[in-house]
Amino acid sequence: MKPALFSVLCEIKEKTGLSIRGAQEEDPPDPQLMRLDNMLLAEGVSGPEKGGGSAAAAAAAAASGGSSDNSIEHSDYRAKLTQIRQIYHTELEKYEQACNEFTTHVMNLLREQSRTRPISPKEIERMVGIIHRKFSSIQMQLKQSTCEAVMILRSRFLDA
Repeated sequence: MKPALFSVLCEIKEKTGLSIRGAQEEDPPDPQLMRLDNMLLAEGVSGPEKGGGSAAAAAAAAASGGSSDNSIEHSDYRAKLTQIRQIYHTELEKYEQACNEFTTHVMNLLREQSRTRPISPKEIERMVGIIHRKFSSIQMQLKQSTCEAVMILRSRFLDA
């Protein structure tokens, strides 16, 4: 009796609950997040670690004109940019780890609860999507503050 009732409840829940939310599932990529990603990539903060900041370093070298005073400022600029890059990557790693741990925890809870109440795999996917959207707002704040730090650094060293 219980498996039959459970499957009927799952069927009813799927028909009513998911049809309401069907249209809002696919979100286009956030243009602000794309701009932040492009800026961080251009400044050498995100992306491959090889040259890290080579575009910004080249701009600083061009602005310096080769005097020894400016080369000290140039090395200070590179050191601070490297520090910003390291902080960004450390915080991004923490964010990703927290997101993965929380997502795993919620999925385990939902699977456990699905033994006693109807929770479909689609609902679990939807919850994971909600969690990722919430965590992406934290990621956007990290990227915004990193961009601000880079812009302040540029204004201090390259615009002077």
